Amino acid sequence: MTRTLAIAANTLREALRERLMYNLVVFALVLIGGSLTISQLTLGEQFRIIANVATGSAQLFGTLIAVFLGVALLSREIDRRTCYAVLARPVSRAGFLVGKYLGLLATLALNVLVMAAATAAMLLLYTGSAAFLASGFFGAFGLMLVQLAVCGAFAVLFASFTTSTLATIFTISAVVAGHVFSEVRAFWLQTPQVEMKSLVRVLDVLLPNMGLLDLKDALTYGDPVTGASILARAAYGVGYAGVVVALAAFVFSKRDLR
Repeated sequence: MTRTLAIAANTLREALRERLMYNLVVFALVLIGGSLTISQLTLGEQFRIIANVATGSAQLFGTLIAVFLGVALLSREIDRRTCYAVLARPVSRAGFLVGKYLGLLATLALNVLVMAAATAAMLLLYTGSAAFLASGFFGAFGLMLVQLAVCGAFAVLFASFTTSTLATIFTISAVVAGHVFSEVRAFWLQTPQVEMKSLVRVLDVLLPNMGLLDLKDALTYGDPVTGASILARAAYGVGYAGVVVALAAFVFSKRDLR
């Protein structure tokens, strides 16, 4: 476990040197800051526009960071064969992969923290009050981190057995499919066709329900969200990400590295 944590710490330091991550974070912060200006172009609903643009930007760019950084951190080690020196020591392949994922997760947590602080600053500047913090703010960004953890888990999974290009394509496809499925799931369950309901049960297992981990609307519209609901959603996301990472560790342990 100590070696896994050491790998995670080294991965975090490596990720913080990535220019791509900083570029994406800057773009996200620019959009979050620009949400205040965009809201002035409409009459009324300024708070909702600021909250919607800010959280949407944080989610979009956070997902891109999770995908590209998650794929790069593992694929680069394999392509450059720098992982061989680590794996030659008493470190299992599963421990190595979990350490890389934990480092990625720490990086994503820092990014979400920065974006949440920028969003809070914009909302505080507009409203002059911190009342919005009680309307799902922490739940929205907390579940956003869980959502990014799922994205990162897919990135690590696909990077464990294929090229970086294909891993990026597969990860983005899985994430988009999870978002689309969450939108059409309720409609398919209401259809009279039994086959569609059976398909939903299968997809419930295979695809992540990203909509379940999305509380942007609760912050934007002030919808009440209980702590129990947030914990249940977070447990689902953490459990799903854990299963994907475990699968990635199994696949990586069986891969022939030459």
